Parts: sequence; structure tokens; C-alpha cells
Amino acid sequence: MFDNPALAFLHIGTAFYVLGFAYAFAAATRGREHDRPVFYACIIAAFVAQSAGLYMRGLETHSLPVGNAFELVQALAWVAVFLQLILRSTLRLRLLGLFASGLAAGLGVGSLFLPSAHAQAAGVVDTGNPWIEFHVALAVFSYGVFGLLAVTALMYLLQRYGLERKLAEGIFRLLPSLAELDALNQKLLLVGAWALSIAVALGVLVWIEQPGGVGAIKLVVTIGVWVGYLVVAILRWRNQLAPRSYAWSCVLLFALAIFSLWSVSREHHDNATVAPPPASAPTTKVSST
Repeated sequence: MFDNPALAFLHIGTAFYVLGFAYAFAAATRGREHDRPVFYACIIAAFVAQSAGLYMRGLETHSLPVGNAFELVQALAWVAVFLQLILRSTLRLRLLGLFASGLAAGLGVGSLFLPSAHAQAAGVVDTGNPWIEFHVALAVFSYGVFGLLAVTALMYLLQRYGLERKLAEGIFRLLPSLAELDALNQKLLLVGAWALSIAVALGVLVWIEQPGGVGAIKLVVTIGVWVGYLVVAILRWRNQLAPRSYAWSCVLLFALAIFSLWSVSREHHDNATVAPPPASAPTTKVSST
């Protein structure tokens, strides 16, 4: 399992995410905040190990390490944690680190059971078009934003549940206010929707000019996710979607987005099987988002 250094670092990163989440969750269930230096020592160690693993996977193909479902899920967890570390210094939102580490731990553990977890590293297809990698990077970034949005939406739903049932003990005592969480949810959706809109536009342009550069299934799946979030954003902006329904929509849309990665990964596998590169051409893997 650990013959590959990149895979070993990704396993180590996942283990530290699980350790940090378990420590913080145990403290929160007792109604007290976790020790921040201990918690963030685990999270930073996990983030560094995961960064090293993804970097090594990228070096194997000289490209973005997002060529299969395993790499995509790991990259999404990386983006979500990266955003949480930035927001931590500006928002001071209690328990955001706990829930973000839970997301990273869940995605990390889940990715290890994917069929592509121990496959050879894959990367973005070398077509000579730099816009393809930019499209991929923006799409992965937007999915990471939506992952963090799902986290804050879940926090909103938990806080609302606690207030409706007058629960003031344990984790409910530490959750931020509904107003703070709803405001952050709307900002995250705006950022993610803009990033994904640009990624979709680039993907369509690349597909028109260079049909082989962006896979059809990948593009359709990405557009489907984009439409879903765009509809939710418009309905919330026009006050036609209640905050609770909005939060549920964000959680469910992210779950569907993660599930959709299977079809993208499947297309990558089929392309690699049906249309291998010529013997004289350099072997390069196809990316998926």
C-alpha cells in the first residue's frame, strides 16, 4: 500500500484529519471548545501531508492531479480545508474548523475505498491548450467552495434544530448564530457559482474548438451541477427560497455533485481503454472534474 510515497502521504493526511475531527468533536459534545493549538496542529499536519501527496501525484504526470475520482475527492477536501484556514483568520466562526475537518475526514476516508484509489496517477490531457487546465482548476475550486458551503449549511440546520427544540447543551451551545451562518452561506454560494460559471464557459468553448480536449460526459455533469446551484442562488436572491430550504438544497446538491464524480471517472476509464495513445506518442492521462 505504501510503496507509492504520494499515496502514503495522502493516507497520512486523511489519518490526521480523522484524528483532529475526533478530538474536536469529543470536546464539542461535552459543551466545551477544543484546544485550538492541538486541533490545528492535527489539521495543519494533515493539510501539509495531503499537499505533499497531491504534489507528488502531479509530478508523475506533470499536470494537475485530478485525473480520477480518488484524486478529485482528495483535491476537493484540500480546497475546502484551504478555504477554512483562510476564513478562520477573518470570520472567527466557532466550530467551522470542526465541521470542515469532518468533511475532509469523510471525503478522505471515502476516497480510499474508490476503485481508482491505488491506480496510477492521472493528469490533464496534454493538448497544448492551457485553457483546459484552467477550466479544470476552476471547476475543482468551485466544488471545494460548495463542499465548505455544505458544511456551513449543515451547521445552520443543526443550530435551527437546536433552537426549535430549545437544546442548549453540548454542541448546540457552541454553534454560531443563524444570521451569521445564513450570510456566510450566501457569500459562499456566490463565490462558487461565479467560479463554476467561468469553468463551464471555458469548458464549452474548448469543447467547440477541440472536441477531444474536454470529455462530453464530464461537461454535461458539470453543467448539470452548475444549473442546480444557479437555480438555488436565483431563488434565494429573490427570497423565494426559505433559509432552511436553502440550506438543505446546498447539502443535497453537494452530495449529488460528489456522486456525479463517478460518471466522470468512468468516462476517464473508458477513454483510456477504448482510445489508448499511439505507441509513438507520450502517454498522458485524461483529467476529469
